[in-house]
Amino acid sequence: MRPNLLIICALIGVAFVACGQPEVRKPVQKRSGGFMEGSVQRNKAMFAQESIEIENFIKSQDSIDTYQQSEGGFWYSIQTNLPGNSTQPKKGDTVIFRYAVYDLAMNPIVSVLDNGTIEYQVDQSHQELITGLREGIKLSTPKSELKLVLPSIMAYGYRGLPGTLAPNTPVLVEIYRD
Repeated sequence: MRPNLLIICALIGVAFVACGQPEVRKPVQKRSGGFMEGSVQRNKAMFAQESIEIENFIKSQDSIDTYQQSEGGFWYSIQTNLPGNSTQPKKGDTVIFRYAVYDLAMNPIVSVLDNGTIEYQVDQSHQELITGLREGIKLSTPKSELKLVLPSIMAYGYRGLPGTLAPNTPVLVEIYRD
C-alpha cells in the first residue's frame, strides 16, 4: 500500500510543478515589414509618374474635352449625355455598353469590335473587366459616351497585355453606353 501512496504523491507533485505560470515564447526572428513598405513606396512613385503622363496627355492630346479626377484615382470626361434618363447605375442594375482601349499615344489596344456589346450587372458580376472600367460604368448614364484615362493599376497593371500592351502602362478607355 505504501508504493501506491508514493505514486499518488509523486503525481500530485508533478501536477503542481506543471501548473506554473505560462511562459511567453519569444519570436525566433523579427520581421521588419521592409518589403511591404518598399512596395508601397514604389507604387506611390509609379502612380505619381503616371499621373504626370496622364496630365500631359490630357493637355496635349485631348485638350478639347474637360476631364475631372474621380475619387478612385482616374480621370474621366462625359462626352455625350443625351436628354432623357440621367440616372447613374446602382448596385445590381444591368448596364449594356461597348468599349475600346487605347494607349496614351492613341494606338488601339482593344477595339469595340473585339469586345462586342457587353451586358454587365453593376458590382455583382464576376465578369473580367478592368477595375477602372467597372468604376467608370458607375459614372455613366443611358445613351452617354465617356472617356476614362486610367493609371496602370486600374487598367492592366504589372502584367499588361502580352504582345499588345507593356506592363504598367496607363490607358484611355472610351465607353459607349446603350
